Amino acid sequence: MARIAEERLDAVRKYLHQVFPDWALAERWDGEHEAHSFLLKKAREPVHLLKVSRALLDDCGPRKLAGLLEGRQMAHALRKAEKHRLPLTERGLDPI
Repeated sequence: MARIAEERLDAVRKYLHQVFPDWALAERWDGEHEAHSFLLKKAREPVHLLKVSRALLDDCGPRKLAGLLEGRQMAHALRKAEKHRLPLTERGLDPI
């Protein structure tokens, strides 16, 4: 399986660092769900998890990914989601 282009992952990282500036960010590949997981942690705050599907990462360039995250108000959606977990796929946002 081909690796995901680093600049596409960087687009997601940059967005998350902008909207959650003082949160720790951890990442990992989730082979079971074919998605890249971005885990945000901060003391006394619930953990936030964003899973971006491989299909979306393959289909969108960095600019388009950044626009999707901004346009879907991902930070707000994560804060409001049940258990603060969301998958982002080519279909949009789905609850986990």
